[in-house]
Amino acid sequence: MTRKKKPPPHPKRIQVTDSDGWTHIRRSHSKTTSNKDNYYSSSLKKLLPSSIPTGQTLLDLRNTHAHYRSQWLPSPCHLALQDLLRNDLPLFSSSSQCIDRCIILGLGSLSNGRRSSWWELVFLETLLESLFLHPSSHRHRKTPDRKLEETAIYAQDPVFNDLDRVFLEDLGYTVVSDPAAFDLITASTLLFAPHLEVEVYAKALGKAKPRMCVGTAMEECLERVINSTSKNNNNKHERETEENEIFSQYLSSATTVSSSKRLPDFDRDPWTQFTCLYWINNPVEEEEERAVSKSS
Repeated sequence: MTRKKKPPPHPKRIQVTDSDGWTHIRRSHSKTTSNKDNYYSSSLKKLLPSSIPTGQTLLDLRNTHAHYRSQWLPSPCHLALQDLLRNDLPLFSSSSQCIDRCIILGLGSLSNGRRSSWWELVFLETLLESLFLHPSSHRHRKTPDRKLEETAIYAQDPVFNDLDRVFLEDLGYTVVSDPAAFDLITASTLLFAPHLEVEVYAKALGKAKPRMCVGTAMEECLERVINSTSKNNNNKHERETEENEIFSQYLSSATTVSSSKRLPDFDRDPWTQFTCLYWINNPVEEEEERAVSKSS
């Protein structure tokens, strides 16, 4: 009597939440893993540089960059961003001189073709250009500001590979190894950190109150502690409480010298969802405005 062969086990279904907050159902066929999925650094977990696709060159990345930039510039989202900067940040053309560096965290590997990474990059470029903080914007200034010419742009992501580094350095950015960028954050920083995990986001904001920040809406981060189920886990709850305090401290000045705006919706990619632009207005200018209003 021959035994019937047992059918192969059904692959397990697992939920995977990507960096944009979308949850996907995937089938797990084996226990082997690849750094192929580590394109985006949004975790305190150990991440490795992503592999470079076979045959990809610096020229390929330049062409891809040009493509995304050409799609971004005429987009309604970019035009709405320009309106936001003109209408809501009227003093920032001068107060941006108080920004002497930009820190980019968790951009992801550009050589592996993650769309959101490219959209985030071209968004950041046009933001910096609008504030005259991007290297390419200096040649358009009638009266170049020496201080702005010294603005440094640092990028950090453990998943950057050698080609990513060469490409970003070709743009004029300085690529640093984790965790060096955290120690570079000061009160005169523009922090660009959309969709980082809360732990990483709080770690960055805990270093200093950056003058400007593009990141996940901090109100959403505060909701996590209120709805947290980790209250029975003392260590985790203590850490979440500390993170909650960091976000609260940054937002506490929102009624005095800080402001925020949600980013406009982008029809080509959901990365702007739940993402805000925060900025701290010039305290000196605000004190002068208060003095004028009192005397009038």
